[in-house]
Amino acid sequence: MGWGQGTELGWLRHLVSYWANAFDWRAWERKLNALNQFTWEGIHFVQQRAASGRGVPLILTHGWPSSFLDYMDMLPLLEDFDVVVPSLPGYGFSPRPPEVGINYRYVSERWHRLMTELGYSRYGAGGNDFGSGVSTFLAVDHPESVIGLHITTLESDLTPKVDDAEFSDKERSYLAVSRAWDETERGYSAIQSTKPQTVGYGLNDSPVGLAAYVGEKWHSWSDATPQDDFLCATLTLYWVTQTITSSMRDYWDNRWYPLDPKYVGTPTAFGVFAHQKVFEGEPPRSYVERVYNIQRWTVFPRGGHFAPVEEPAAVAGDLTAFFRDLSSGH
Repeated sequence: MGWGQGTELGWLRHLVSYWANAFDWRAWERKLNALNQFTWEGIHFVQQRAASGRGVPLILTHGWPSSFLDYMDMLPLLEDFDVVVPSLPGYGFSPRPPEVGINYRYVSERWHRLMTELGYSRYGAGGNDFGSGVSTFLAVDHPESVIGLHITTLESDLTPKVDDAEFSDKERSYLAVSRAWDETERGYSAIQSTKPQTVGYGLNDSPVGLAAYVGEKWHSWSDATPQDDFLCATLTLYWVTQTITSSMRDYWDNRWYPLDPKYVGTPTAFGVFAHQKVFEGEPPRSYVERVYNIQRWTVFPRGGHFAPVEEPAAVAGDLTAFFRDLSSGH
C-alpha cells in the first residue's frame, strides 16, 4: 500500500522508535538556548543581529506544520541581515489569542508592530507556506516599510482571480497538475478549515498520531525528507506546547476571514522549489506575475515545499542576492 492512503507503517515505526529511544531533546535545548530569544505581547521570536552592526532588517515567517526551527540552519548564512524569526500565533512558544479572525492580515499587523518596536522603519520580509501569506500582506499594507518580499511558495488562496480562459496554455497545464494534487492531497485542509478542534484532540493525545499526521506532510511535500532528528525536534515542540490544534486554526481563520491582495507592487523574489515527492506542479512566472511584482525568479534543481529546511544555503543565497540587488538599485 505504501504511502497511497497516508503514512507508511514501516516509516512511522522507524520515526517513532527514534523519537522514543534515540532523540536527544536536551541537545536541542542547548542549541536553542544559544539563540537570542524574546517574547513581545505574547509573540515569541528569535533575533540575530548582523556582525557589522549595519544589517538589513529582515523578518522571516514559517508555515504549517512547521515552526521557527525551519530557519535555524539559515541563520548563520544571513550575516548581512538583522534577522527576526517569530513563531506564528498558536505555534510553539506563541500562544494563540482566544478569538477568531487571526488571518494573514491580523498576523502581519502584529509583525509590523514588532519590527517598529525593534526600531526598524524599513525592512525586508520573507516566508514560506502561511509565512508567504503573512509576508504578502505586510507588503500590501505597509509598502512604505517593506523594501522587498522573498517567498518560496504561493498560497493557494492568494492566487490570480481570473477566468481560466485568460490563462496561457502553460498556465492551464500548471493548474491542471495543481488541481489534481488538490484532489488527492488537500483533505487535511478541508478538515482543518472546518473542524480543527475535533482532529486536534486525537493529535494532542497521541504522540504516534501526531507523528503520523505531521510526518506525512514532511515526507510527501519534500524532495529529500529532512533527517529524523529535525522531524523529532519539530514534533517535540508541538507536543510539549500542545499547539497542534491551535496551529491548525490558521486554516479555519483564513478560510472564514478571507483576503484578496489584488496586486502586490513591492519588489518580489520568488524561489521555485517544485521537487515534492507528490508533485504539485511548477508555477510559471507569468502566473505568479499576475499577483506579484516579480523582480527575481529562480528555479532550483532540488528542494520541495520546505525549502528553508531542505535547501537552506540555496534559499539564503537567493535571498541575499535579491536584497543586495535592491540596495544597489539593480
